[in-house]
Amino acid sequence: MFLSNAQRWAQICERQAEIIENLSDAFPERKEHHSDLGISWRRLGDQVSRGQSLETLDVLNK
Repeated sequence: MFLSNAQRWAQICERQAEIIENLSDAFPERKEHHSDLGISWRRLGDQVSRGQSLETLDVLNK
């Protein structure tokens, strides 16, 4: 399923990654977790930009 507003969704995913990673300033003990979550959000944004379906994402995460 290609999203007609895929670029906007990709921007939202990037912003979400930045927000989560910036939490490490307040919670440095969770930096590794924040980094992992940031990477996941960026992957999601890349996949949305390429038009991959959400079903594809579910298979990759299993």
